[in-house]
Amino acid sequence: MLRWAASVFSLSIVLMMVFIGCAEEAKDVVARVGDGRITATQLRTYIDNLPEEARSDKDELDEGRDHLMTMIEMELMLLEVYNDGIDKSPSFLKRMDKSRRTKLVDTYQKREIKVTIEEGDLEEYVKEKGYNRALRLADIMVADKDKAETVIKEIKAGKSFAEVAKKWSINKDTAARGGDLGRYSTRDQMVPIIRDHLYALAVGEVSDSIKIGDRYVLFKLLDDAPVGLKPQQGMKIQQEYHRMKFDIKKAALVEKLKKEYSFKLQQDGFDALIEGLRHGASFTTEAERNTVLCSYDQGTISAGDFVDAASYFKDKVLAKLTTSEQAQSFAERKVVPDMLIMAAALRAGLDKEEKLAKWLVDQRKQLLVMELRTALLKEQVVVSDEEVKQYYDAHPERYLHPEHIEIEEVLVATKAEAMRLMEEIRKGALLSDLAQKHSIRSTEVRDEKGLFHLHLYEQLQFGGLVEVVAEAPIGELTGPVEVEEGYSIFKVLSKGRKRETFEEAGWRVRSHVTKEKNRQTFNQFIEELWHKYKSEVEIREDNLKAAFEMG
Repeated sequence: MLRWAASVFSLSIVLMMVFIGCAEEAKDVVARVGDGRITATQLRTYIDNLPEEARSDKDELDEGRDHLMTMIEMELMLLEVYNDGIDKSPSFLKRMDKSRRTKLVDTYQKREIKVTIEEGDLEEYVKEKGYNRALRLADIMVADKDKAETVIKEIKAGKSFAEVAKKWSINKDTAARGGDLGRYSTRDQMVPIIRDHLYALAVGEVSDSIKIGDRYVLFKLLDDAPVGLKPQQGMKIQQEYHRMKFDIKKAALVEKLKKEYSFKLQQDGFDALIEGLRHGASFTTEAERNTVLCSYDQGTISAGDFVDAASYFKDKVLAKLTTSEQAQSFAERKVVPDMLIMAAALRAGLDKEEKLAKWLVDQRKQLLVMELRTALLKEQVVVSDEEVKQYYDAHPERYLHPEHIEIEEVLVATKAEAMRLMEEIRKGALLSDLAQKHSIRSTEVRDEKGLFHLHLYEQLQFGGLVEVVAEAPIGELTGPVEVEEGYSIFKVLSKGRKRETFEEAGWRVRSHVTKEKNRQTFNQFIEELWHKYKSEVEIREDNLKAAFEMG
């Protein structure tokens, strides 16, 4: 009897503790949406994680109430998502899979790959890549490979590079000068496809023929000169070096995982993939997508995985793959590494870790809401040409060209060369003539006489020139000014701003009209959700006041 009484007493204590706990939890609930609850703790966490610009000057209770409305609206949209079955749509599932994979891979890589840069490493890298040197080059450009072989034979037979350039080069700008490009160029100013070739040359050495576009070009290194690095360049080089070291370690990690997981390529799978691509297969059916391309202890990589990965790239990768070898090369570079690393992340249980698991849950909600919003606006928002034109006419002050500055410039690699050219100009030489002969500014930016336009928003592109040009008076020779690429001598020819034509501004006007209609449509949709799910929402004002007035 006593034992029974003691058991009843213990059970009563447990029930009382549960009741008290539930009561305390109930006090923390500030809103109910459907079967879900929003607590004061969740609301405070939401507010604390907002960027500073999203915070208001209201008192704590009013700010809490405003942000609670936002959280409720998020939950209302999720109710609509599940009612519409958006959580099962292929586009959402694909987005979520990509987001999950990216997060798991990035997290695992950060833990497993540690890149350290030792003292002196960057200096060696700068020397190896030639970032501290500007090169003066000569070129011989010919139309085809056979002509390039002829040129090489004549140079090897003892003819001077300049003599051969005058005879064979189809580069009209340099042939008459024996191929001399007439300027020093830094590594950053060279086309990526050729710079490693050119920086491997010693002074006086001639390169092999290099295919550039549909032409073949030989280069001779005439001279080089030391170049100082600006702080911004130093940071860029450090990032490049870090990325290179990271890629090397990632490749080693992938090779290690291949051995651990007994990774194998399936030749018949790649043959089937290429055959499908040749016949225009969409790879949307289960049979097409499940074709196995690679196998390993933790799973497989299918044609569906391959096609999905290819779709993330801007250029049309699949259209360029015509052989199994090409497809295998793409898989090895762009598909296999992340798939194996994700398998390792899952094996390590990263997706079960509290912080990452919470991130995945939050990300899923955000992607669902994005999918809902995208579908809504695609269905309901249509912008007519007439609306766009009316908006342009009604806002004449909005569509103005940025203030542009027209300059005439010579850019050279060294201060000594800039001072020499300044002296020539003072003696009567035309800046435009000197620009033709000496400027290392890319001809993609300027014309042959050194003329081009600058805008105030282009500070990063022109490495310190914009700020100086903006202050310079019109018509006055200025320089030499040290900029990121070298030393600049220039004259400002004009400064001004005018209204864009409708043809120039049209796409931006359409964008503004679309954004405005999107905002109106979405706000209307939220109002409809409040009405539709009115019975599903309960705001507990007393708990909200208690939590925030006490806080």
